[in-house]
Amino acid sequence: MSDTLTATLPTREVTLAWSDALSLELDFMDDTHREFVDLLAATELADDDTLAERFAALIEHTEEHFGGEDKWMKDTKFSSSNCHTMQHNVVLEVMREGLRRGREKGDMAVMRQMAHELGIWFPQHAQTMDAALALHLRRVGYDAETGIVTAPEALPEDEIHGSGSCGDGGCA
Repeated sequence: MSDTLTATLPTREVTLAWSDALSLELDFMDDTHREFVDLLAATELADDDTLAERFAALIEHTEEHFGGEDKWMKDTKFSSSNCHTMQHNVVLEVMREGLRRGREKGDMAVMRQMAHELGIWFPQHAQTMDAALALHLRRVGYDAETGIVTAPEALPEDEIHGSGSCGDGGCA
């Protein structure tokens, strides 16, 4: 390649790569999170011709990922009406809007910016909200494949709630 052509090609970098800092030491959560990070990287590295397809695959994974976590919360009385689920819903809504704009208006920049922002957001989400959920799931002995709680005596009597508002410290 000529130096001129090389200089005009965009350089793409990933915002987030998997590291031990993201591990919650709960295999089924870590596997899902690793897949999210890999799909996010593939999205960030995609050229314009494949960006919408990669972003759509990331959304599909994220729907399943968040749906799984929401189910685990419900199964173990870690309230799904808390800010954790609310954050899942908002993130998915924004991602879907970005994909819509990308497809309908050819706005690749919005999907690229969203992918970048997801790479900044995800570690904080995983290390706070997901870490609290992982601790709870370990405590109650939750098996994600079967939905069985092996330590039902550790389940709370009532659902664990923050106040339902993410801004008041009700949940982290």
